[in-house]
Amino acid sequence: MSNNGQNNGLAMIFAFFTGFMAGAVISLLYAPSSGKETRKKIRDTSVEAKNRTVEFASQASDSARQGVQTLVEQGKEGVHDIVDTGKERLQQATEQVKSAVETGRKVSADVRTKIAGSIPGVGGDETDEEAPEEA
Repeated sequence: MSNNGQNNGLAMIFAFFTGFMAGAVISLLYAPSSGKETRKKIRDTSVEAKNRTVEFASQASDSARQGVQTLVEQGKEGVHDIVDTGKERLQQATEQVKSAVETGRKVSADVRTKIAGSIPGVGGDETDEEAPEEA
């Protein structure tokens, strides 16, 4: 939105400059002087107007270039922030998955041990094997 304000300001400056130049040309045409002098004044005024226009365009171009560079830098910073956040979240998710896998392994080992212990002759627990023989 700040660009609209800048564009309006540039438009106002351009309109003022155009009006100034039109007034200067009209004053030269109506001024009491010879045709040769009037043509020279118009030529000089035209050269001056061209120079001012080129300078104005150069300043506007530089201003636009600086604005674009600022936007590009802000965009790069934003992308870097997003990438850094993504890396952090990926690392957190990786740690959570590793923790879940380790917990799953422990639970699986516990379940295997319990199942093997409940089957006579498989679990290696000799007290369970002897209990049915005594009964």
